[in-house]
Amino acid sequence: MKDALITGLHRSGTTLICHLINKLPNAVALDEPLCIDRLINASDEAIIRDITFFFAEQREEILSTGWATSKSTDGVVGSNHLSDVVCNGTRQSLVNGNRLQVANITNASFDLFVKHPAFFTAILPRLEKKFCCYANIRNPLAVLLSWRTANFNVSNGRAPVAEMMNPDLKRRLDAEQDVLGRQLVLLDFFYQCYADCISTTIVRYEDVVATSGRILATLNRRACYFNVPMSSRNTREIRPTENVFRISERLLSSSNSCWLFYSQDDVCELLKPISIECVKREREIPAVAVGETDIGVTGGD
Repeated sequence: MKDALITGLHRSGTTLICHLINKLPNAVALDEPLCIDRLINASDEAIIRDITFFFAEQREEILSTGWATSKSTDGVVGSNHLSDVVCNGTRQSLVNGNRLQVANITNASFDLFVKHPAFFTAILPRLEKKFCCYANIRNPLAVLLSWRTANFNVSNGRAPVAEMMNPDLKRRLDAEQDVLGRQLVLLDFFYQCYADCISTTIVRYEDVVATSGRILATLNRRACYFNVPMSSRNTREIRPTENVFRISERLLSSSNSCWLFYSQDDVCELLKPISIECVKREREIPAVAVGETDIGVTGGD
């Protein structure tokens, strides 16, 4: 039995992890269930006390009623918060409730996970001293492209909760004039938080997909038996368009903390489906080998 926290970048696959954990016996993952507003100006001790109390409260409620507090879609945590349908440039939310029906618990010694991307990341060094923590990461280009249609604050290069918990982040974002610049700051902030952590376990979205979920045995040992068919969505937004090329260019030329976890080759690999000739015609630039780690033109689900 353990109480554990899950965090990660927005659109990195944290919801997918919760969805998969809830398939396991005697394991429950709650999707952004905390009332964050009352914790914004709280002390570290108060935040840890509140989270600890929440775990105990939810355990009791699950055992007595079979329900828990969580973002949900028709009573379950789906694999994705957003529909694949893009309407007016954004993907619509599938979340329609705040209660999770729990039917996989056989005894009181179950594992309970609570997920919050921005809030937990902003104070992760403090949280990991008390709780078992996991941080989900994903190819930075895939994250940036997913943010464009997410209809979340990150689509505009803001993360209000993280900014309230970390005033320096807010100052950095306020200083950036364009959306992509702010998004790159957010990317750098999140990845640097994970790099600074001592005991937090890092989980890569790509490994979750490649192992059919078995990599999640680091969270719950029963996941070693997973064989869930999945395919990577990292190339979903990769198209030979002005925006994709611009985002890729800015990302690859940046000194972002994402490079502590991913290489430029990882980003260039996602760009391979794009026809270089198509990009050359659109941008009227010299052709560049996508496989190169340094894109010479200058240089983001």
